[in-house]
Amino acid sequence: MYIGEYLLWFGNSIKKETRKKLEMSYSSSDMKLSEVEKDWTKASVSNNPRAIGPYYAYNDRYLEIRGGMFENFRGILTWISLLIFFIPFSSGYYCINHIIMLYCCETAKIAGHIIAIIFYSIVFFPSIYLCFRYFRYVYRLELFTIRHIRVRFNRVTRQVYIQRPKYCGGTVVFKWDHIMPGNFGDSGSDMNGTNMVNLIVFHPYKTGFPIAHSVGIGKNTYKGQDYKDEWEFIRRYMEDGPENLPKPRLSTHLPMPFHGLGGHISPMIHAAQNSKSIVMYLLLIPVFLILLPVYTAGYFISECLCWQPRWPKVIRQAGKKGKPIPKETTLSDYPPDVQKGILESRLEWCVLDEKTGKYVDYGNSD
Repeated sequence: MYIGEYLLWFGNSIKKETRKKLEMSYSSSDMKLSEVEKDWTKASVSNNPRAIGPYYAYNDRYLEIRGGMFENFRGILTWISLLIFFIPFSSGYYCINHIIMLYCCETAKIAGHIIAIIFYSIVFFPSIYLCFRYFRYVYRLELFTIRHIRVRFNRVTRQVYIQRPKYCGGTVVFKWDHIMPGNFGDSGSDMNGTNMVNLIVFHPYKTGFPIAHSVGIGKNTYKGQDYKDEWEFIRRYMEDGPENLPKPRLSTHLPMPFHGLGGHISPMIHAAQNSKSIVMYLLLIPVFLILLPVYTAGYFISECLCWQPRWPKVIRQAGKKGKPIPKETTLSDYPPDVQKGILESRLEWCVLDEKTGKYVDYGNSD
């Protein structure tokens, strides 16, 4: 579920030595000066602002929407993790079971019990060690972590708060005026037909942070116009307030069995609508009957095994009369080793001046 966020943060925060070992090269994004200079909070991109959601809060002070990419694949990693967890837990169970039987004086099979205890112990201890020492870097992307990434837009403080796990960058605070849409821009790209979430970006050209922070919000969609409609809804809320905007239906943070249904069924419907082959329809039948319930159950299990933490107090109170404004995220908020990796990755966020054909020096280079 948090694979996208983790890879983005990992690529922007690893040290040069680790990057060399993994054979990862630096690749400049080469964004245009006109795009990063533009004030996207003032430019209207749609005449049909829509709250697609899911939204968790909506009032005069702030709105809150679900963040995170690849939510439509949530559940797959859960089943894989549970299958792997089955190895140490089952071996531990049988080991304890044989110890109990041996303790209960079943001396007739004492040799068999001892051999079984040794065998299951050999399986249990290495597998449980591997799960907690190494596999935790995998299962934490979907289990025993934050249930949903949340993005809060506070129109009073004119700030954007992003709540993510620490291994994906942690909770960050940026100015609303520094925001940029990631799925469309002056280049004309609208991500039509890609089944992606709506991406928002905070580029270092504006924020002063050495690297860009990106996060996906809302649901996956194949329609490029959906990105613009929801972006326009949020933009108008932040600039003009909730008046004259459709009030979104609020969702719950709690686990619900139907939460994963929409994200999993939409790609199947899209495939059926765009396919002219009878073979595709025949392939979709077992997917609907077998895989869809499995995916949905995995999504629900993942939600149940995660938790939704509260925002920090300063963010919860932000915008109230007499309360402090949250401090914007800076490089010093991170540990020294992470700071080093971030500074070494800053050259990837170059800005190209289309008029001169040269890179702009905005304090993000050596």
